[in-house]
Amino acid sequence: MDQREFLRQMEDLAAFGKTKDNVLTKEEIADYCSDLELSEEHLELVYAYLAEHRIHVPGYSEDLRDTEEPSEEKKMAAEDSRYLHIYRKELKNLPGYTAEELGELYRRLRAGDEAVVPVVIEGHLARVATLAGKYRGRGVSLEDLIQEGNLELITCVNMLLGNHEVMDFKKAIDHAVRSRMIGLVDEELSISDQVSAVLAKVNLLLEATHILAEEYGRIATIEELSEFTHMDLEEIRMYVDLSLDNIELGRGESNE
Repeated sequence: MDQREFLRQMEDLAAFGKTKDNVLTKEEIADYCSDLELSEEHLELVYAYLAEHRIHVPGYSEDLRDTEEPSEEKKMAAEDSRYLHIYRKELKNLPGYTAEELGELYRRLRAGDEAVVPVVIEGHLARVATLAGKYRGRGVSLEDLIQEGNLELITCVNMLLGNHEVMDFKKAIDHAVRSRMIGLVDEELSISDQVSAVLAKVNLLLEATHILAEEYGRIATIEELSEFTHMDLEEIRMYVDLSLDNIELGRGESNE
């Protein structure tokens, strides 16, 4: 079976897992994949793929959790969760802004009004937390995703002060924050085990191409994808090859 067909089968298996309350036993997986004649090594790849897609595999998932972190770090994780709970409550106390009010804030920001910078930042903190949730469970804690997203938000808003070249400030902020979060996940995947990391990076690039396609209204070039994900061109080419061209690239200088 070629890799394209294998990935298609895995997508079908993940969809099947969704119908089973996101839980599949090893026996169910073996039965579903019985006609594929998979080795134990291949089955580990399947388990890793399902875990990446939030499908719990009893035995495999527990084994991962048992070796995840020592008890002291688990206490720190629990502390982080309490912090996150408090942070979310604080976000709810922040003033909300309508699209028209945000538009006025962007207008003042473009005009160079420094007084509006902290207001714009505050108005996007909840959005950063929402975006962070999209990358949860990929090896980076939600707290770290939010923290890095907020730092990128501050940098981006200050970059937009007096900026007359960027037309859509909301889209620019989303772009910067998501780019940083994807880069953070990629950094973590680079030091994780090879089997799950390969599939996770292919999925990460597929997601990035979809984000950029929606933003640009066309397929992104490899240079644009590299800038967005913070991966180098050779690394992207490698994962494009591994995906059997499921990752589409537009024409650019390095694609000619």
